[in-house]
Amino acid sequence: MFVYIGGKIKNLHKIDFVRFCIVGTSGFIINFALLTTLYKVIGLHVFVAQLISSEIALFNNFVLHNNWTYKNRSDKSIKRLLIQFHASSWSAILGSAVIVSVAVKTFNLNYVVALVIASAAGLFWNFAWTKFVIWRRHHEVALQEDRV
Repeated sequence: MFVYIGGKIKNLHKIDFVRFCIVGTSGFIINFALLTTLYKVIGLHVFVAQLISSEIALFNNFVLHNNWTYKNRSDKSIKRLLIQFHASSWSAILGSAVIVSVAVKTFNLNYVVALVIASAAGLFWNFAWTKFVIWRRHHEVALQEDRV
């Protein structure tokens, strides 16, 4: 039984959502570190600090998604992928900046708690866009075109 469970755990990295969450965790860590630096150390307004932090984390996530999570899934140019990823993610970035700012300034939540709430709010939106729109598999596009 332990061998079976160990084999399943060992293969979790092959599941898109697990890879997406691993990449997202790295982006969260980057976002958290930069937000802490910009907001707590430098003293930027929390909204501006969150915009900057999430933009840098977003670029990290794009690179990792393109080279690992969804590697070799699209024939789109890197420029087109980056533009689509960025455009789809900006609503999440603005939303997270608003959530963090409102949670900190209006509800007096700790900025870390606010960041966790904002990140959780965007998780499934971002996964759906990356998997089913931006890095959609080649054969999925062909199947849809055949149906039309």
